[in-house]
Amino acid sequence: MGVHNEGLGAPPAHLVLVEQSGAKQEIPQPPTVQAMIEAEQAIHRLGHQLRQVKVISQHTAVARWKAGEPSWRRVA
Repeated sequence: MGVHNEGLGAPPAHLVLVEQSGAKQEIPQPPTVQAMIEAEQAIHRLGHQLRQVKVISQHTAVARWKAGEPSWRRVA
């Protein structure tokens, strides 16, 4: 199954941005793949303002990035 087909039947995901101040912003995303793409873009755009970025699907964290870490951590 390719990237073009992953959205079919895939559960929705949420992108959670946690700012340095602790303020959270939760952004609904269609499938998890799209949430990961949006998360990568947020890290590149706003990385210095963010403490943590999480991708959540079905109430479970799928991946997490914390400030100062070089890459994503898979958590699911």
